[in-house]
Parts: sequence; C-alpha cells; structure tokens
Amino acid sequence: MYISEFMSKYYISIDQGTTSSRAVLYDSSFKQITQEQQEFIQHYPAEGLVEHDPEEIWNSVFNTVISLMSKNGIKSSEVISIGITNQRETVMLWDKEGKVLNKAIVWQDRRTANFCEELKGRGVEPEVTEKTGLLLDPYFSATKARWLLKKHKIDPNKYFFGTIDTFLVWKLTEGKSFKTDVTNASRTSLLNINSVEWDSNLIDIFELSGLNLPEVAKNTSDFGSTKLFGGEIKISGIAGDQQASLIGQGCFATGQLKSTYGTGCFLMANTGKKRQNSSNKLLTTIAYQLDDVCYALEGSIFMAGANFQWLRDKMNFFEDVEESEELAKKADPNANVFLIPAFVGLGAPHWVPDARGAIFGLTRDAGKEELSLATHEAIAFQTKEIISSLENDGIKVDSVRIDGGLTSNAFFNQILSNVIEREVLCSKTVESTALGAAYLAGIGSGEVSLKDISKNWSPKSEYNPDSSYDLGRYDIWKEFLGRLIG
Repeated sequence: MYISEFMSKYYISIDQGTTSSRAVLYDSSFKQITQEQQEFIQHYPAEGLVEHDPEEIWNSVFNTVISLMSKNGIKSSEVISIGITNQRETVMLWDKEGKVLNKAIVWQDRRTANFCEELKGRGVEPEVTEKTGLLLDPYFSATKARWLLKKHKIDPNKYFFGTIDTFLVWKLTEGKSFKTDVTNASRTSLLNINSVEWDSNLIDIFELSGLNLPEVAKNTSDFGSTKLFGGEIKISGIAGDQQASLIGQGCFATGQLKSTYGTGCFLMANTGKKRQNSSNKLLTTIAYQLDDVCYALEGSIFMAGANFQWLRDKMNFFEDVEESEELAKKADPNANVFLIPAFVGLGAPHWVPDARGAIFGLTRDAGKEELSLATHEAIAFQTKEIISSLENDGIKVDSVRIDGGLTSNAFFNQILSNVIEREVLCSKTVESTALGAAYLAGIGSGEVSLKDISKNWSPKSEYNPDSSYDLGRYDIWKEFLGRLIG
C-alpha cells in the first residue's frame, strides 16, 4: 500500500456502539496498534423501550480517545485524521447550547410501533419504501424523533436532529460542524436515497417540519476538526457501523456479502451503483459514497451477541459469554430445544415489532447446555433466512465474510457454515467496523485509495459445511417460528 512519506503516523477510529465506545489506534498501514474501550449504561424505562444518555456516550468517547493518546504517547500532530463509525438509527435532539432533550432513543426501541401501524393505515408505506428503501418500522429514526417532539411539546426550530455520528461531530468540533454522512442519513427514513437529499414530503409524513437537519456529506468528507485533544485533528471519514464493516471487509465488488455479529446481526450485500429493490422485505440502503453512490441490500437481526448476554445476566448460565461455546458443545442435539430470540421483535425478513421470544421443545432433560446450543443455532437460522431472501432477490451468495465479537467463537462459526451451507470466511480483524472508519479517514485525508484498501483484505480462518449436520433442525425451527408469528 502506498503511503506518503511525509504523512504523520496514525489514524484514530471512534467506534461508538450500542453497549460501549472504543477508540482504536492504527498505524499508517492500517495495522491496529491498540484500543481503549468503555461501557455505558443501558436504560430500559419500560418493556420495549431502550434509551442511552447522550452525555454518557460523549464521555465514553472522549475518555477513550484521551486514554488512547496518553497511554501511547500520541500527540495530536501525529494523527492524520479521525474516522467515526456508530450505532445507526439511534436518535437525539439538542439545542444550540448542546443541551440534549430527553435520553437518546436507541435503534432497538419499539415505542413507536403504533404510529408505524397508523402510517401503514394511511397508505404511505409504498412512498416511504420507494424513496428510502426502508419499511415502516420503529427501528428507524424518524418516528423516534417525532415521539420526542410530541412528548416534550417543543418548537422544532430550536432543536437539532441527529444520529450518533452527528452528535459526536457537533461535540468534537464544539458546535462548529453540523453534518452527517450519507449512510447514517439513509437510515433515518427522511433521506431520498435516489437524489441523496432530505425529502420534504417525507419530513411532512413523519411530522417533523421545521426540525433542523444536518448537512449530508459523502463518507470521505471534511467533517470539521477537533481541538479537544491537544491540537487540531481532522475528521475525514464517517459511516454507520454496518456500512463501515462492509468497507472494513473489503466488499467493494457487486455481490460481495458481509455479516457482522455484534449486539445484533446485520448482513449487507453490495449491489453496486444501481439501486436494487427487494421483494423479500430486505432493506435497500446506501452502502457508501466516495464519488458515486453505491447501494446495498441489508437484512437486520436485532438480537445476536445480546442473546448470550441474556443467558449470562438473566439466566445466570455463566459468568463470561465465552463459556457458552463449551456449554453448547456438551448439548444433546437430539433434545430438539429451539429458541426464537424475538426479545425486541423480529427484523428481516418478517418485521414483526410486537413479536416476543419463545423457547420450544423443553423437557426435564433439557438444561443450560441445550439452551446454549439453541442460542447458537437460532442466530445461524435467522442468517439462513436472510441469505435465502437475498437469493430470491437475485443475489448469488457463494461465501460470507463475517466479523464482530461473536465470530471469536469457532463453534458458532462452524454452526453458521453448516446451517447456511456455504463457505464462511472469518476476518482477521474481529471489529471490521473500526477498521472501515480508519480506511475512510485515510481516503478522506487523501493518503490512500480505494484500490489500495481492496488489496488489504484476507481471511483469518475459513469454515466449510459439515455434511453430518442435521439440516432438518432448521425446518423444525421454521415451523416453531411460524407458530409464534402466525
């Protein structure tokens, strides 16, 4: 990879996730040097409601960057630029003084389900989908922002609307920059992904007229500079977490597919410069915009790694989620215990926001081993559903590139390959989201090209289907799923 000999030494990625914030340090060849991570509180004010305190998020981001630089003796003058990636759809409002209205409403939150149904009843979903590529679901940002306005009965002109990326840029630049990137904007239900502009009719549909919306920029743009870390550092790249993962996985060719297994699971297939619509309830979204816009089809699974947190925190099966792998290996597969992890509703391809989790096949012989296995399989089964939807939409899937914390679990990776009946390529970088943000920072600062980055990807390990696995288990799981959602 060509790197200018006159450049500084480092990139910093801010990876703001659903449960924690990380600052990751890369050298000029995009080799990860170290990282700092800080968790923050998850707020659950009532069933189906999930909130974050924006100030807690900001403090976690600021603290991790400060810690990263101080522990490694990094000066601001040595940082080429900062890249940001973030949990998408989570939304907040704040005033010109930076005071946040209410806690941020998280992408997992389901409080606007009734309003989504009301909008469907008005017959507006076809227009929303045609313009945004999205469905009417509480998952997306616009209905959350409307809820905030209605609850607090405020003048929208006095507040700024933003997803996490916008809020962080605002804070990092001390209010000088009010921008978002095209990928985060494409998840709000307010951006027309055909024109790549905010759409006035969509704004009216979601009852958000007068609200201050950020400037929409390419992923590799001048998002401003921060002086909070000792000197001026440019912010040159931003993408929503799943798009950043697509970039970090090097999926720049049409048809290439990645699947990220973090709190949730998100499969994204690059469909190139031509938008492709889905007949199987997948989302059409913007993959990235460097020069021209590239599109993607995406399937969202709301609960992946979070299922194991449930086993740990609520079921008390183990103290460390890594122990789930060994438990699952000891399970009796003939016990036929199956989990439908619809704890916060179901995403693609069903989109049933009021669905709830269920366990089928319990007997007195079933224990934590069998439920651990059922949890592994449930994530793989949901992945298979989405891959089937992709293929029905004309996307040929030969292999899947995977990343995310769950992929450190070799047993899960093998189960996944068995279930989807395809080669699974595990990334060398578990957290490709942060790497993708660093890549964007490199491109945005003019130091590297997309071609350079494409050559940089190779798998850490490969998994191929084991023919001895009983694929009939998927059929049984599908039958139980059908019973649950009708």
